[in-house]
Amino acid sequence: MIISRKCPKCGDDRIAGPHRLQAQHHVAVDLPGFATATLESFTCINCGYTEIYSDKRGLDNIRRAGRFVLAQSEPRLAYCTSCGAKIRPGDSMCYECGAAI
Repeated sequence: MIISRKCPKCGDDRIAGPHRLQAQHHVAVDLPGFATATLESFTCINCGYTEIYSDKRGLDNIRRAGRFVLAQSEPRLAYCTSCGAKIRPGDSMCYECGAAI
């Protein structure tokens, strides 16, 4: 919504925001350590559809210290203990030196 400048629900271009979500002070994502991310909302004034975003500083904190629940698309690489070549999980032998994994 903030990139297209249009509501994805009704298509209206009258978007209000950013507005900080308020609790006692403001709503923040609690990250490991002392990092936080403040949340801001944008609302379509026609239908009321609202999206919530992290502010820029918070997004940097999420990228650095956030918890990621989705698996990475690329499998993790391991290394052959005999020659140090990269091997993929599930390989039964090293294709560089022939050592059993």
